[in-house]
Amino acid sequence: MKTGRSIPRVVIMLGLVSLFTDAASEMIYPLIPVYVAALGSGALILGVIEGLAETTSAMLKLISGIISDKTGKRKILVLIGYSISTFFRPLTGIVTAAWQIVIIRMADRVGKGIRTAPRDALIAASVDGTIRGKSFGFHRAMDHTGAVLGPLLAIAALLILITGFGITDSLRALRWTFIIAFIPGLLAVLTIILFVKEKAPGNANPKLFKLSLKSFDRNFRIYLMIMILFTLGNSSDAFLLFRVEEAVRKSGTLIGFVNNIEPLHRMISGFGSPENQEKIVNILFLPLIWAFFHIIKVIFSTPLGALSDRIGRKKVINIGWAIYAFVYASFALLTFLPAKIQLAATFALFAIYALFYAFSEGAEKAFVADLVKDEQRGTAYGMFNFAIGLGALPASILFGFLYSFFDKIIPGFGGTVAFGFGSMIAVISMILLAAMVKENR
Repeated sequence: MKTGRSIPRVVIMLGLVSLFTDAASEMIYPLIPVYVAALGSGALILGVIEGLAETTSAMLKLISGIISDKTGKRKILVLIGYSISTFFRPLTGIVTAAWQIVIIRMADRVGKGIRTAPRDALIAASVDGTIRGKSFGFHRAMDHTGAVLGPLLAIAALLILITGFGITDSLRALRWTFIIAFIPGLLAVLTIILFVKEKAPGNANPKLFKLSLKSFDRNFRIYLMIMILFTLGNSSDAFLLFRVEEAVRKSGTLIGFVNNIEPLHRMISGFGSPENQEKIVNILFLPLIWAFFHIIKVIFSTPLGALSDRIGRKKVINIGWAIYAFVYASFALLTFLPAKIQLAATFALFAIYALFYAFSEGAEKAFVADLVKDEQRGTAYGMFNFAIGLGALPASILFGFLYSFFDKIIPGFGGTVAFGFGSMIAVISMILLAAMVKENR
């Protein structure tokens, strides 16, 4: 085990791996909603794609963690996981129908599920306990940095393809951008092979690892059930981008804003017809807003996550969930706002939504450790991730169904119903958490 106050080399290298991987992933993710639409599908298939992807990832995090504990070998699972994601993810650019993205997204999330638990175990085993928090914080910072770089790289790739190579067909430009995302992913895999060293296998535990809620007290089981309920209203973030694209496309506010700025107007004049110009501008806006969102997360995640140590987990979690309810209620009404303020409202809502993550992510996980015995924490976290994963699939499918179904009944109204539903579930979850879960201070 590494001693001292400096972050070990293996942690730095794994940080770079996460930076490259997130850059590759976020070159694609914010563009998936508009890509699905360009392939002729809508909110329901988007819900299936994201629901299956996240559920697959959560379930495999539990399984791979058990395997890595039984074998004591981490690096090989980390390499397999990152390699699967790297080689499958760019295939998004060659699909001919939206349903095919389901298979690719699932393969990508299989990779994430395989690598996450062994990677975290490798980090924990590589550092002294006195800098474990610092090391994990560094790793998360590198991860978030990649999430900022990815959308910016997507914008750069799209602009080069359009202005440099004359690819003005938006669907073709998206395809090539997804294929280019293979490059940072490959850098991640090469970094693992060449620079991540596992000095010695960890202590293997071949004993079968059994999962059961019977050994946990009622308080933790209630908390887990409330987390599942909240997850049922917590659909994929891809729907936020889907909603934004829908709003700016219908209002025409974004193209109007760009045309009023002379340098930007000159640049987009080379994008083809006015209709194609508007389409490409709307596409470029999605990774821009996504990068902005992650910048806010980077700034506030650490200080707001630490707040639960001082004022209690339940308060901080409920602050985060209240923000979530407000943001979803606001997105429900986004298309009803005057066109002139939609852009400003979109940036404001994404900034506020980033605070939901900053308040809740760390506090939710820390609360798990507060509610169970020390020797049960590994199992408890496995249950926690597994429960959220099980909720992710019906959440996104239900959200996509509500979006599509009510859009057919009243055009433009589907998003209002779906986001309103998510807001309502968050409020109910807040009330149950405050009333039914005891907090040990």
